[in-house]
Amino acid sequence: MCEEDGPKSTISFAMVIAGEEFEQLYQWLKMNIVVFSGSIISIISISNNVLLFISLIRNNRCFKCYFHFILALCFFDIIISVCYMPVILVDSLKDWTKWIELARAWWPFFVYGLTMTHICMTTACYILIAVAYERYLITVRSYMLKQFQKRRSWWCFACLAIGVLTKGGMLMELDVFPNDDPTCKNTVMEYYVDVTEITKSNWYGSIYKFWFRNIVTVFLPFFLLLLINLGIVLELRSQMKHAFGNRSRRRFSLRMQSRTNVRQATATMLFICVIYLISNVVNVFITAWEFVDFESLTTRFLEEYMLSADLSSVLVVTACALRLPIYMLCNPELRKAVKKSFTHKSEHQQKMHQTFSLIAKILV
Repeated sequence: MCEEDGPKSTISFAMVIAGEEFEQLYQWLKMNIVVFSGSIISIISISNNVLLFISLIRNNRCFKCYFHFILALCFFDIIISVCYMPVILVDSLKDWTKWIELARAWWPFFVYGLTMTHICMTTACYILIAVAYERYLITVRSYMLKQFQKRRSWWCFACLAIGVLTKGGMLMELDVFPNDDPTCKNTVMEYYVDVTEITKSNWYGSIYKFWFRNIVTVFLPFFLLLLINLGIVLELRSQMKHAFGNRSRRRFSLRMQSRTNVRQATATMLFICVIYLISNVVNVFITAWEFVDFESLTTRFLEEYMLSADLSSVLVVTACALRLPIYMLCNPELRKAVKKSFTHKSEHQQKMHQTFSLIAKILV
């Protein structure tokens, strides 16, 4: 019946808290975490990443150094943060307010918005892996570094291809269906989102959607970043130990001074990757549980499962919002680029001004 908000959990927290109290707690947490906190964080994330994007695109070195990856990461962070509000926020608001017009505007957009969000999340994740791998090559002074740096644009497109390949199928997997219950007519539940027939096939629903997608988009990037960052930390510790064992303090000082920018950029990427890993712990835990016992998640722990999924979305947007503060605190080179773009005219603006001045003189 449409008067019901949905199936109730029959175990876990509900065993401690009475059914109605648990439902109130669930709704309170959802409104405060997903709606209020999530909307504020997404607005902050949009502002931060737009500011960073403008700063980097104005910088002459943008496509000649690691700024290239950060610019691409920033672009996808903006899309993720913008899509959060119509995809997650409006979904919660329509259920809370029972606003039928809002629901009718939301249904046609949801599948497209959700697909775009997931493609961008996967793409941003693999760009972050590319950034971390570049820092690792720099740290170990690999001979492969130059070749990798020449192909930054190619790596960005490869990351986008992975995102489309793994998450683009969501357009075929989800659809909006009319509710057969006559009591749902002219309510926010007159339509519902559900999976399509294609997900019921073994090769798509089981092999591609469940195994391939979850491994490639959840487990693989999480553990790759963990291993790459662990490798960077161990290499830095080894270099520091070797440097402090050097008897020539002056040579050590000069060498460390010449590598300051490299170390600061590496530290920045380490912080960014750690934030990503923390923000994805919930998602990794949920996905691992799906592999072990999917039935219990969708029956006995449904509301906890839904709340965890919403919390995971908020954490992803939070990670997007925190990137600029980390850049500003840890990386003087990026901090200088951001400040310069808003305190001085860019070279492009100066050339445009000179061109228009010359045209004006010719016409006069």
